[in-house]
Amino acid sequence: MAISPENTPYVQALDRGLAVLRCFGDDATRLTTSDVARAVGIDRAAARRFLYTLVSLGYLGVDGARFYLRPRVLELARPYLDSMAHVDVIQPHLESLTHHTGETSMAFVLDGHEIVYVSGVQAKRLVAVLVSIGTRVPAYCSPPGRVWLASLSPAELDAYFEEVDLVARTPETVTSEKKLRAEIARVAAEGFSLVDQELERNLRTVAVPVHDRNGDMACAISIGVTSLVPMSTLGGELLAELRKTALDIETDLALIP
Repeated sequence: MAISPENTPYVQALDRGLAVLRCFGDDATRLTTSDVARAVGIDRAAARRFLYTLVSLGYLGVDGARFYLRPRVLELARPYLDSMAHVDVIQPHLESLTHHTGETSMAFVLDGHEIVYVSGVQAKRLVAVLVSIGTRVPAYCSPPGRVWLASLSPAELDAYFEEVDLVARTPETVTSEKKLRAEIARVAAEGFSLVDQELERNLRTVAVPVHDRNGDMACAISIGVTSLVPMSTLGGELLAELRKTALDIETDLALIP
């Protein structure tokens, strides 16, 4: 779970500087000072100082009045990805899964109230699920997230529900804590999660856990499809392929000290 800044050493300037970087994404590739100030909740003068500091450090570029990410920002993620030895093990299996099924395969880890996409393969078709490394989504309304929540201790799960805001992402999103707890218990018992358009419209996903040699969760892997794929297919043959891939990954992970 996330650590609160209260009663801990905390540098607000660093927090805001990182918040400035997080403003940039798929739908916000080039931002003005005003855009950033509004997104972070700071005045334009402060936003300008943060932006030009990041420009001087090489993490951002500037073209006229608009700022954009530069490749050096990848350095911030590389140490974490390099530390995850199992990513190198997982990726070839996901490549094989996508090749065999024709659908997008993904691996996620839990970080606070969200899951983070750390490995995967995009389906090569006109209509497919698209996601990029580092994408973060709420755990409660996504199958990989529910798989992770099912691995928590009762105390950890209680703490999660005390802290998280259950917001509807679509009309299908379950936001009842009672219903979510029941679903998480089912996931723990049956070993998979299947969700129809709770995170995004037109997105259906199935996920299963992957464990390391000690029996701890290493990641959750999933297959994402559009609503053109029947739920019976996703929860049938695609789930079977996903479970087989999880077992293959666990066999390889067992060889890693």
